[in-house]
Amino acid sequence: MPRVTATARAPVSRPATRARAKKVTAPQDRLTARALFWRRVKRSLRPGLWVLGVVAVLIVISELIRSLPSVAPAPVAVRHQGFGLAALAADAGLRISVEIRGAQATDPALLQQAIAVQNGDPSLGFSLTAVQQRVEQLGPVQSATVQRVLPGTLIVTITERAAYAIWQTTAPNGTTEFLLIDRNGNVIADQNAGAAKRREPWLLLLVGADAPQNAQTLMNELSTSPALLSHVAAAERVDGLRWNLVLKNQTVVKLPDTGEQDAIARLTALQSSMQLLDRPVEVIDLRLPDRLVIRPYPAATLAPGADDHTKDDHT
Repeated sequence: MPRVTATARAPVSRPATRARAKKVTAPQDRLTARALFWRRVKRSLRPGLWVLGVVAVLIVISELIRSLPSVAPAPVAVRHQGFGLAALAADAGLRISVEIRGAQATDPALLQQAIAVQNGDPSLGFSLTAVQQRVEQLGPVQSATVQRVLPGTLIVTITERAAYAIWQTTAPNGTTEFLLIDRNGNVIADQNAGAAKRREPWLLLLVGADAPQNAQTLMNELSTSPALLSHVAAAERVDGLRWNLVLKNQTVVKLPDTGEQDAIARLTALQSSMQLLDRPVEVIDLRLPDRLVIRPYPAATLAPGADDHTKDDHT
């Protein structure tokens, strides 16, 4: 039997397997500082946007509820037509407390009417500028500042016009009226002259159509002589040219139409030397620059024992 011999089998060459291509990823760029900043801003804004959205929804719901007709509406006086946010703030307890500063001569009723905001009103829903404009239209008010201090305080600070004198004039209906004027001769409206006189007893009474316009000049001249000014109770403008001073003892001092300051200086010297202003004299005439005319009261009007040695004081 033939002998079978095993022959070595040549190895079969296999094609080499391809190496798997590695996936190459592009390197990521690092975020710049600006991009990081805006990313943080966006993240921080998200809670605020949610809050605004919730508030907007609440306002819409509130307006819808208010628009629904009620079965039996109670008569409620609406003072402010505030927007929805003001109503929500009021419901949350944000109500105003009014604080007024500097108002001494201003009528409280007129001031409250001008402010038009009362304690317990909503803290929002009114204009500070409108309040300021209304208050500054009042006669005694020179200027005003209005501040809203949250949660619930309205501060109204007033600077009043200083009263300078009291002007006696004739009203259109023929009656006598007394008006306060300021330093520039402007009438201070909405203020009681009698109350001002009690509060400031040094205010002089002025009489004459053009007295307010000329008051400042006269007062400046009188202020140089406190001894004379302390005796003056009133000043009357005569023919739009000059002044008559009425002293507290009813003596009338006639000043000239020119050279008022010189005449006042002469009268001050006479008061210092002989206390002329304290004597029972009816008229002291200073209209002539080179002489002084003194007219005493008639003898019948003098009280018993009164000093009458000024009867013949004519120079």
